[in-house]
This record gives sequence, C-alpha cells and structure tokens, in this order.
Amino acid sequence: MADNLPKNNTSSDEIDLGQLFELIKKGLDNIVRGLLRVYLYFKKNFLILVGLAIIGVTIGYGLNQISETTKKTEVIVKPNFESKDYLYGIVSELQSKIKGKDYDFYSNLEIELEQLKGFKIEIEPVQAKSNVDLEKSLKYLEYLGSLKDDNSIKEVIKNEVLESSYVNHKISFYYKNEELGQSAAKKIMTFINDNDYFKELKEIYLVNSESQIKENEALINQIDLLIANYSKALGSKANSKENGEGMVLLGGEEGLNIPQLLNLKNNLIENTATNKLLKREYKETIKILSFGGAQQIKKEFFTAKLTLIPTILIGLFFIWSLLKFLNKKTKELL
Repeated sequence: MADNLPKNNTSSDEIDLGQLFELIKKGLDNIVRGLLRVYLYFKKNFLILVGLAIIGVTIGYGLNQISETTKKTEVIVKPNFESKDYLYGIVSELQSKIKGKDYDFYSNLEIELEQLKGFKIEIEPVQAKSNVDLEKSLKYLEYLGSLKDDNSIKEVIKNEVLESSYVNHKISFYYKNEELGQSAAKKIMTFINDNDYFKELKEIYLVNSESQIKENEALINQIDLLIANYSKALGSKANSKENGEGMVLLGGEEGLNIPQLLNLKNNLIENTATNKLLKREYKETIKILSFGGAQQIKKEFFTAKLTLIPTILIGLFFIWSLLKFLNKKTKELL
C-alpha cells in the first residue's frame, strides 16, 4: 500500500497540470477569437467608419470657417514700485469676473460685457535676457552661493536672477468685435493703473526725485563756484608773483582737490539724469511700453471642432452597434 501512494499522487498531479494547460489553451483561444471578431467588425464596417470620419471633419471644418474670427490686442507693460504681484492679481481677478459674468462690475468701467463675445484677458512675462545669459548668471551666482553652506542663500540668489530676467510683461485681450474690444482694453488698463496705494506711492517717488534733482543742481552750482573762485585765486597769485607784490595766501582753497570735485560733479549730473528718467517712468504704476492694435488670430487647421465632431459620430456608431448586438443576444435567449 505504501508503494501505491506515490503513484496516485503522480497521477493526480498530471491530471491537474493537464487541466491547467487546457484552461490556458481555452483562454488563448477565446482571446484570439475575440481579436478576430474585432478585426472582422472593423473590416465589415471600415467604409462606414471612414465615411463618418470624413463627414465629421467636413462639418467641423465648415463650422470653423463660418465661426466669427477671434482678434486680440497685446499690451507690453513694465510694473513700477514692485507692483508685479498686484498686476498678476488684478488680471486674474478681472478674468474671473468675466467667467462669472459680473456685468455690474464691468458696467462701472463703462464696459458692456454682454456685448463682448469671447472676451478674455491673459498675462505672461516677456523674457528680457536670453536663455544663455540667464544660465550664465545662474551658474555664476550658484558658485557664489556655494561659498556658504546656507541653502536659503542659494535659493534667494536664484530667485533674484529669475526675477530680474522678466522685466516686462504682456497682457493679451481676446475678443470678437474689434471696436468694442479695443475700447475695453484701454478702459481696463486705466482701471489697473487707478490704484490708490500705488498712486500715493507714485507721488512720493516723484517728489523724492524732484527733490533730488534740485539738491543735485544746487551742489553742481556750488562746485562750479568753488572751481571758478579757485581759478581766480590762482590767477591773482600768479599776477602777484610776476609784479613782485609778494605771495597771496589762499587759505583753505589751496587744499581743494579739483579732480575729486569734477568727479563728484559728474556723479551728480548722472544722478540728475537718472532721476529725470525715473520721473518719466514713474508717471504710471504699470508703465505701458506698447499698446498694440487689433490683430487677427490665425486659425489652426486641427481645432477642437475638427476632431470633436468625427469622434462624436464614430462614438454614436459604436453605441448603435453595441445596442444592435445586445438586442440580437436577447432574442437568442428568449
């Protein structure tokens, strides 16, 4: 009896393996049959599917052509007084009010939002430095940051470089009606600049610049007077020596450092010129560098309409085929 036990176990193992291979074979046969059915389905309905795709593309292209053309206006701006965050925040708020159809808000700006079809506002930075220059600056400043172990210093340095690389920004206004769109863009830019906090800050900057210019001009006049008096004193001293009248004491004037005074004068002149430019730049919180005209957006061939309609038609055909198959199986069961 002990000799028969291993034989029975072996026979049982062979039966189990045979059943397993049989199941695997049946599974593979089912997969192959399923793939063949799918192939035969597409082969049988190939012309129908191609026809639906062509019809859908034609309809989408036609709708795209007859739809109203979208236009846009691009405004290049430069935020003053560290107002970049304010600029991005207010543009985001204005766009959210468009999506929310806040007609009352835009009515206060004398903009009839319901008449502005497809109106949209976007903003993006305009890179001032080339990618090569930016990479060089980052590598150099990262090297400086590596001199210290504090990782926060490296992060601050990197942020400063990235911040300085984006000086100007582009605000894009999208619309259908050119006249209404251009008018709305101008009114919105006026609204963006009409911020009480930054208006007060602007006045302080302008007053400080004007005060600096006046002080520089007064110092320049004093330097010119000192140099003129010094020249006269030297001339009088030279004449006295020639006439034998003895030496004329110049007192502290002999200690004047003329080159240093001239260098100071040049610095004051440069500072005055800089402040005059700042007065011009600081007339607006958001300095408008370029206010573009209306331009038509070029339509791309592969648009959403071009692909959406064929997808819908083919999807409906698949659903119809599935319902047809289910009805057939239902009748067989009954």
